Amino acid sequence: MLNYPYGYTTLLNVIINRSNKDTTFYYADPAKTDGLILSMPMYILTSRKTFSGGEDFSYGMQQAKRATIIGEVTGGGAHPTNPFSVGQGYIVQIPFGRSSNPVTKTDWEGTGVIPDVKVEAAKALIKAQELIFRERQATAKTEKEKQKMEYLINALHVNQDLGTLPVDQFDKFVGTYGPLAIYREGNKLFCNISGNISELAHISKNLFVLDGNAQIEFIQNSNGVYSKAKLFVSHGDVFEELRK
Repeated sequence: MLNYPYGYTTLLNVIINRSNKDTTFYYADPAKTDGLILSMPMYILTSRKTFSGGEDFSYGMQQAKRATIIGEVTGGGAHPTNPFSVGQGYIVQIPFGRSSNPVTKTDWEGTGVIPDVKVEAAKALIKAQELIFRERQATAKTEKEKQKMEYLINALHVNQDLGTLPVDQFDKFVGTYGPLAIYREGNKLFCNISGNISELAHISKNLFVLDGNAQIEFIQNSNGVYSKAKLFVSHGDVFEELRK
């Protein structure tokens, strides 16, 4: 028995029933969307706990080149099952069929769906956001728009590598850069701008969050002295302030 939905365009999966030889075809059917067709890039986040139907969707979209899979290798359950009684009140789940992807001619049983980008599940969302901003940055038409994307990427990684800078490194940043007075208290850096004080949050290397709308990077000269600060504003502008 062949089940063909009306108006199909993309075959995503086939399930072959071993008992009665029925074959069911699953299509992405635009006729069922009432005209709503989305063309933007798609990202699917996975973990080792992603299983069965979640894997089916991920695998089908991946092989159709319609989505990027980010995260961990999934659980590996591709064969549909039904409950069968084995007596004495016990029920077992036994596969009654198998999946067959139209591209690979196989499935993800036992192997799981292999992500396009492998990262820990807890970091998958941030990685997806970074990839989105990178793609937008690559197609940006102005330098300001590119810098805005860089600002958003940096903001994703605030406090990701705390402890990589020793406290005495902070002292090298201390000074006055234009209207910005940078100073250290304990193991923290602060900025005073006309009496408004904010704590700097570390992003990476010499780059910090200055406040909710700006980031600051301390720049070394040829003598290894931090002689200026570069300010990155959320809307894409970049300013430099020399150290006094």
